[in-house]
Amino acid sequence: MKKLTKVLALVLALVMVLSLAACGGNTPSTTAAPTTTKAPETTKAPETTKAPETTEPAPVAKNMVYATSTFGQKFSPFFYTTAFDGEVVDMVHIGLLAADRGGAVIKNGIKGETVAYNGKDYFYQGAADVEVVQNADGTVDYNLTMRDDIKFSDGEKATIDDVIFGIYVMMDPTYDGSSTLYALPIDGVEAYRGGMEQRGAVIFKAGPDGYKANDLYTEEQYKKFWDYYNEKAGEDFAQEILDYLVAKGYNAADDAVEVKAANWGFELPAGATVKDFWDAIVAAYPDTAKAEEAESAGSTRDTLTIAALGAEMQAGVVTGESADNIPGIERTGDYSMTVHMTKYDATAIYNMSFVVAPLHYYGDKAAYDYANNKFGFTKGDLSGVKAKNTQPVGAGPYTFEGYNNGVVTLKANPNYYLGAPKIENVMFAEAVDADYVPGINAGTFDIALPSINDDTLNAIKDANSNKELTGDTITTVLVDYRGYGYIGINADLVNVNGEGGSDASKALRKGFMTLLSIYRDTVVNSYYGDRASVIQYPISNTSWAAPQPADAGYKNAYSVKVDGTPIYDASMNEEQKYAAALEAAVDYFKAAGLKYDEASKKFQTEESWEIMIPGQGTGDHPAYGIATAASTALESIGIKLQVNDVGTSTWNNALESNSAQMWAAAWNSSVDPDMTQVYHSSNAHGKGTNSNHYQVDDKALDDLIQRGRESADTEERKSIYKEAMEIIMDWGCELPTYQRKDCSVFSTKRVKIDTIPQDMTPYWGWKAEIDTMEMN
Repeated sequence: MKKLTKVLALVLALVMVLSLAACGGNTPSTTAAPTTTKAPETTKAPETTKAPETTEPAPVAKNMVYATSTFGQKFSPFFYTTAFDGEVVDMVHIGLLAADRGGAVIKNGIKGETVAYNGKDYFYQGAADVEVVQNADGTVDYNLTMRDDIKFSDGEKATIDDVIFGIYVMMDPTYDGSSTLYALPIDGVEAYRGGMEQRGAVIFKAGPDGYKANDLYTEEQYKKFWDYYNEKAGEDFAQEILDYLVAKGYNAADDAVEVKAANWGFELPAGATVKDFWDAIVAAYPDTAKAEEAESAGSTRDTLTIAALGAEMQAGVVTGESADNIPGIERTGDYSMTVHMTKYDATAIYNMSFVVAPLHYYGDKAAYDYANNKFGFTKGDLSGVKAKNTQPVGAGPYTFEGYNNGVVTLKANPNYYLGAPKIENVMFAEAVDADYVPGINAGTFDIALPSINDDTLNAIKDANSNKELTGDTITTVLVDYRGYGYIGINADLVNVNGEGGSDASKALRKGFMTLLSIYRDTVVNSYYGDRASVIQYPISNTSWAAPQPADAGYKNAYSVKVDGTPIYDASMNEEQKYAAALEAAVDYFKAAGLKYDEASKKFQTEESWEIMIPGQGTGDHPAYGIATAASTALESIGIKLQVNDVGTSTWNNALESNSAQMWAAAWNSSVDPDMTQVYHSSNAHGKGTNSNHYQVDDKALDDLIQRGRESADTEERKSIYKEAMEIIMDWGCELPTYQRKDCSVFSTKRVKIDTIPQDMTPYWGWKAEIDTMEMN
């Protein structure tokens, strides 16, 4: 969702989805979070927010209410479509592998591992161990061994067959859930998935030019598909975008269409409809196909049509030869298996946390015979699995008791392998974001994750007698968001003599970055306050690969002179630091070859540079203050830096066409720190994905990126990426500016605060230790 990341950078909302995130004890999320979050149109948040109704309420200490948003009511680990449904899934199910606070996989989950974070040691356990074996021929084996004492909530024992069943569900040719497990280079996947397609996909490939008699679909089915595709699927496409914005917290569910659309870069008149939004999307491009490709929130009209028309279009039809099994999925024992991959993929390990889903519930035990290529259901028919979408059963810390009047009720699972949770009942209650904090204050909710803004923070402070974010009514935990803001420079446009990689060109860019960097603290603190902090390396602080202040060689961004000595010392006040930065910038510009007049203390150059800030012409962006302060300082030494505050389309077009000299934006981070897309030369100069907008073209950096992709050793990769980041900073093409924060709030009166997780991160939230949390 690169486009969304860029657009939301304009409105200061840093925009990763994660297939491994601790939840329920030390157990990770069971499935990859979906790339789309479309909820059924019939699902609405209740007009009033209220706690769940019970005829005989249990004592307060036995109940907890978590405020969430509208459910899609698909609570299946295979087919959930909203992030809020996914949270329920994570309470009911477990995945094989655990993850630590930095998102790194715990490879020895059965006995557990101790991993340091933020200067403290933490112990992690999971449902399985994983051994990664890189073979001499380039193939890779993932040897998985699960615990032998896991039981599902109904008391039946879990084995590796339950895991294999779930894998084959997600590998089925007709699977249309959010997992992309089938995209991994697992031996034999393509042969197994080949020769069969969804009926709707076959109709779409046939085209809209008229029905031709065949054995795969009828004329009536053909007409039904194309009628929906042409008349309704466009609105579904637009609605999916709006739902995504709500699911990610960039809009409230009850925001008007035009308000939501603005966060996707479209200006619509008041009272606009979903159809108006779709029409605007189409009108912005030469044809509808290009509009779909550029604006999708994850789906296309054909896939949306298939989903809307259901089983009839989702059914598999045989189109050719198909393998009976996947050789790369090998059962090696009752509690073990091996995944054989044809090549190494650094991100693959995050997908090894397969869901442990009960075959006897979601599938058919009579239809499972591993030795004879039977995997619990008829290949091409997932209707039986989908029939359980609204009633999940798993081995997680809680059991699903039901959904009623906007509330999901969960009950502690006495069979949970890490021990029954101490809180007996947990309710997930639908609400709107604006009601989260007032609801905790009023006693309606106990936990919530509100969107963080000044109004939210002020409401929290007002609720506490000490007027702080943590007090006698509400306890607030601020957690770094999975992404960061930055200022970039295009090396193809800001250089000396057209040589972007020369020492002189690097010095030129570092002159600008040195001055820009010194104004970050003041401006970011003024703009965001508690909502963000300044970062020093081009990686989200939430990543396990992010350098830490205690690491050897850690330093602030652009804090050394041309000769490598520090620009600042501890005795300097703010004004002295500004003066020191200006002096250091002068030396960098001299090193770049710019002519300097000692008498006037100014550079003699007619050249000027431009930085584009997407503040919509109002200066409403944290980088605007940084850029204007630096521009003023540069002017005093004869350097002209024009700050151009532009709108969405101008900024986006300049970035995509690689015509912006300097710009401000934000990156969305993933759990794996692979740098290929953003910094590898194969994606520079308009080549490849055209996503290396810095135009960094450095063989040493390319080699490090490749080494990082090929290594399975976390510590080795961390060292590799630290070295790679040093090269990126040496190019002077990126200045990390801020790390925005997310917010978790707890009722100080009702939640036993000393039992909530310590050092929470995006990968280790409040649910990570739900089994040991307590209520007052």
